[in-house]
Amino acid sequence: MQAETIYEAPRIAGRDGETVVTSTCGHNCGGRCVVNAHVRDGRIVHISTDQRRWNPDHPPLPACARGVGQIERTYHPDRLQYPMRRVGPRGSGQFERISWDEALDTVAREMLRVRDTYGNAAILDASRTGSQSMLHGRVAAQRFLYMFGGCTDLWSNMSAEAEVFSVRMTYGSPDYKSAGREPTDYANSKLIVMWGWSPGDGTFGTGTMAWLRHAKKQGTRIVCVDPRQTATSRQLADEHVFLRPSSDTAALVAMAHVIVSEGLHDQAYCDRHVLGFDEAHLPEGAPAGSSWRSYLLGEHDGQPKTPEWAEAITGIPAATLRRLAIDFATTKPAALQCGYAPGRTLYGEQFHRAAYALAAITGNVGIAGGSSGVSNGATGRAGIRSLPIGKNPVDARVASPLLADLLARGRAGGYPADVKLIYSAGGDLFNQCPNAAKIAASLDGVEFIVVQDHFLTPTAQHADIVLPATTFWERNDVHTPWAGAGHYAIYMRQAIAPMYECRNDIDIFDELSRRVGLNAYNDKTEEAWLRELTRDAVDDFDRFAEAGVARFPPPAEPVAFAAQIRDPDRHRFPTPSGRIEVYSTVLAANPDPYGLGRIPPVPTWMGMPETDERFPLLLCTPKSRARTHSIHGNQSQLARVDPDTVWMHPDDAAVRGLRHGARVRVVSAAGATVLPLEITDRIAPGVVSIKEGAWFSPDAAGTDGAGCANALTLDRSAPCGATTYNSNSVEVTAWA
Repeated sequence: MQAETIYEAPRIAGRDGETVVTSTCGHNCGGRCVVNAHVRDGRIVHISTDQRRWNPDHPPLPACARGVGQIERTYHPDRLQYPMRRVGPRGSGQFERISWDEALDTVAREMLRVRDTYGNAAILDASRTGSQSMLHGRVAAQRFLYMFGGCTDLWSNMSAEAEVFSVRMTYGSPDYKSAGREPTDYANSKLIVMWGWSPGDGTFGTGTMAWLRHAKKQGTRIVCVDPRQTATSRQLADEHVFLRPSSDTAALVAMAHVIVSEGLHDQAYCDRHVLGFDEAHLPEGAPAGSSWRSYLLGEHDGQPKTPEWAEAITGIPAATLRRLAIDFATTKPAALQCGYAPGRTLYGEQFHRAAYALAAITGNVGIAGGSSGVSNGATGRAGIRSLPIGKNPVDARVASPLLADLLARGRAGGYPADVKLIYSAGGDLFNQCPNAAKIAASLDGVEFIVVQDHFLTPTAQHADIVLPATTFWERNDVHTPWAGAGHYAIYMRQAIAPMYECRNDIDIFDELSRRVGLNAYNDKTEEAWLRELTRDAVDDFDRFAEAGVARFPPPAEPVAFAAQIRDPDRHRFPTPSGRIEVYSTVLAANPDPYGLGRIPPVPTWMGMPETDERFPLLLCTPKSRARTHSIHGNQSQLARVDPDTVWMHPDDAAVRGLRHGARVRVVSAAGATVLPLEITDRIAPGVVSIKEGAWFSPDAAGTDGAGCANALTLDRSAPCGATTYNSNSVEVTAWA
């Protein structure tokens, strides 16, 4: 096993006159791959990637189409080139060029005015991960805003809050990114059930598909459960099981019922490691009949959670659920790999908690070839830190999916403040938060918006001041594997000088901080910061910066919680009980932790979203292989990789008299969008899907013409603060 850090330069030599520079995409893309810029005369002329052959002992880090498509993005004609001030109505996209001094003076003046007039909670941080790495990007914005006295935070993770919350409740781990397992362990599984998890679409760690192919070659059986037959399922699955969006918890609960009623669970494992599975292992003070076993068997509510019960909810035949349950319980070891999508539902925390409980009662947590049910890796960031942001001095927090409602109702709706100023650095939340039309219609009370980005995004179109930021090619930085999947770091070496008048995020905030009276925002050079942030992991910074990639020794345990299972007396789970809490003592004590709805102490089916007969089709919003959320949404060449369409089952299309390829109107209670129809049997009946991230482009009547999924989604939160993108319903009609 590798014992020391290996520094490597995964790039080919350039042609005469070319310099080749290694970096990685500075986006929240699902991977952390090598992209090499071939630079001639100060311009990127080609992008290559890690071209080494794949092998399990030393896997390469190859990029996807989005990585090699960065050249189109960097030199896109719509790049922001200089600071601008709005001169037309908000949302019109009408701006005029101004100088940096005028732009920064204006922003500073408005920030001071809003703080002094309304207080810091009236300032909303709408920054996100459009520009993401250890030094530059959102962390630079948070550091500035917290030093300025604080702001209202959109606190919940828009991708994975249901998992973040459930990992903490079930396993006690504060870091969900190190609560899963390394891809190196996939081949140890006899069975992998991929539930709402499609690395072929969403990546989920560089090389994940290669590791799954390797596992399949070693004999691992793969089953996919998803409303769509995804790219991953088509390539790898031995079986695909369709189900309705938002019904996943019912399917898991029914599987657990089969396992428990037929005595297939691991009782000895549960006795030693699990709290609340049965009545004998409830915590002190818990009501009789409150164990998960009692819930599954219907001893408390009179409804056994049988496969027949679940069939009516999920659309999965009872026989299929029963067979899958028995396979999972009797195939040792088996792994449940859960994606984020089933957690982006009205009760998304119940899906993840039920998955973790199923993994636990079958004895699969903390063992080689098993899984905690968590989607991510086991390594985390390997000791590399990000720019310190401090603590927000203002206790003003709003769940991210409620942005539209926050803007619409403010203090009158029970929120911390009426938002008067919005600062967005690398964020496109007006496009990516639910209910895009409501967001756009709720900005009248906002007095000032500043956007710092690369393009005039749907969010930037509403800004009063737009500031042009550099891309990752125009600065130095460091990045780590996405979602803890791997044990390496990439030095993001600057390839070209900042284009036009673009400036680095941290430099913009440094200039702004001086104008508002802050003198301690940045006291280091870029290199000094990067040396400090990597010093706990990188033993030779100069070699790292020159080579481009640092491979760290693999973790001693490729599976999370192995120590707790192997030696529970010395290594307790970081839960209050020290065990896997199928019965959450935290939720028993405080069942409504965020004021967003009650969460029972055991994983529970809470019901499907309320139906509206006007909108009989269920909507799911998967990832696009041509975008990272809304990033790349204006790249016409890259868009060919994964064109935007609405998927519909042939039976549903026939009933509506719709033709394949025709433009259709998709409408919901929130709004409407228009895009081409793709009729396919790769989606469950009664379900349609639209890839998220297309740029919201409404016409005068309010109908979006670009296929923006959030033109259709309602601004609701799960009780844990998670987004609910996959709990919406629509109708589809012909578009004249």
